[in-house]
Amino acid sequence: MDLIDGMKSFAEVVKQGSFTLAAERLGISNKLVSKYVGQLEAHLGTRLLNRTTRSVSLTETGQLYFDNCVQIITDIETLEASLQTQTDQPRGRLYISAPSTFGELHIAPLISKFQAQYPDIVINLQMNDRYVNLVDEGFDLAIRIGTLEDSALIARKLAPAQILTCASPEYLASSPPIMHPDDLKNHRCIADTNLRNGKSWPFLINGMKQLYNIESTLSVNSATATRALALAGSGIAICPSYVVGEDIAAGQLKIVLSEFNAFDMNVYAVYNNAVLVPPKIRAFVSFLVNAFKGQPSWDTF
Repeated sequence: MDLIDGMKSFAEVVKQGSFTLAAERLGISNKLVSKYVGQLEAHLGTRLLNRTTRSVSLTETGQLYFDNCVQIITDIETLEASLQTQTDQPRGRLYISAPSTFGELHIAPLISKFQAQYPDIVINLQMNDRYVNLVDEGFDLAIRIGTLEDSALIARKLAPAQILTCASPEYLASSPPIMHPDDLKNHRCIADTNLRNGKSWPFLINGMKQLYNIESTLSVNSATATRALALAGSGIAICPSYVVGEDIAAGQLKIVLSEFNAFDMNVYAVYNNAVLVPPKIRAFVSFLVNAFKGQPSWDTF
């Protein structure tokens, strides 16, 4: 048996909580993951996992082995990274986490061009709107928008990410004037619950940030759905410019309350603060920095 394949398969099953998810993450079949783990247990002469039809859990011996196994795998990957650095040829599997909407609109379309430059890098792009722990969940890097809280990570700014208050011309024409955030109480508002300020919108009043609790007639957990509702004239929304920039440029949405805008956000690529950053990560981050340099296309309105 290949001991390293067994260790990697076992560790991934523990991290993902299932053989199926581990197989997807490793890019191999469920059957092969099960085979590798079984061979590892046979080699060690002990059971590492308790298996049921619905879940897997660590045995006491499995917990001890897992703690040491992860460190060994990390050491091996660090060694591989150091060798790759010497050859300077980026290769390997790259696990990336990105917010759903930004990932779909602005990261996924770049992947083909990146792989044309680096054919030896295999991409696994996972898009969701929850915060992921790079170390615990095995991601090489993540795309994050907003305030960064984990100082243990290296962060490279990629682009600004304006959050705009906007509505369709048709809605504005048939509704009371909106000149101040206080006027929101007279309007239908669309709340994007994925935003930290989903139903409490911040505005600058005399240089101080103030939250306005909106009475939303609609709540959704998607920026693209918020955009669609705003375009349909359902009310006033706050939405990232990387989602609605083209609509504003085309006159299909109008910005309101711009002089009170309190959002100051950016898009970042974040990755672990390792002594040796693998060439595959350095290559992808550099590619993104170059792809987003200058004024973003979504802010040309």
